[in-house]
Amino acid sequence: MSIFSKKPKIEVKPNATDKKLVKLGWAIVALNVLLVLIFYFDLPETIPTHFNLKGEADGYGHKSMLWIIPILSTALYFGLSFFVTKMKPYHMNFPVKVTEKNAPELYALGIRMMAVMNLASVVAFLLTTIIFLLHIKGIVGTIDVQLLVGSWIIVALLPFIYFYKMAIVHE
Repeated sequence: MSIFSKKPKIEVKPNATDKKLVKLGWAIVALNVLLVLIFYFDLPETIPTHFNLKGEADGYGHKSMLWIIPILSTALYFGLSFFVTKMKPYHMNFPVKVTEKNAPELYALGIRMMAVMNLASVVAFLLTTIIFLLHIKGIVGTIDVQLLVGSWIIVALLPFIYFYKMAIVHE
């Protein structure tokens, strides 16, 4: 039987921890917007917008480009928060076969995975904003590219942790 076959339609809703993770994420999104707003009017008109692997600026643009990070963070967080709070878990794909027996736990893990990934992504966006602002304000000379890339690699690897947990539930 395919793992993509019909799944049991068991209602599993986000628990209190999942809801707290979503609220914390919204606070981080707001902090990202607030940081850009606080520093925006004190920034030079032209700012670095791209960095090479050594962390040296190699692309420049208008300071309004800095708004891309919090706007993208807000849009993505809004969309993914919908999945955490409103989507029925039985519409999600799972890496294992979902049965009546394991569905409640798998569905709860699916919701938690989305909440954690969503939170981790807005933390990575916030870290990106902070590092850019530190560079623009002259507090750091080069961008720590490894820190930025590392934060996004963590976001990308999070599903595999949950896939492992789901495989254990399936056994």
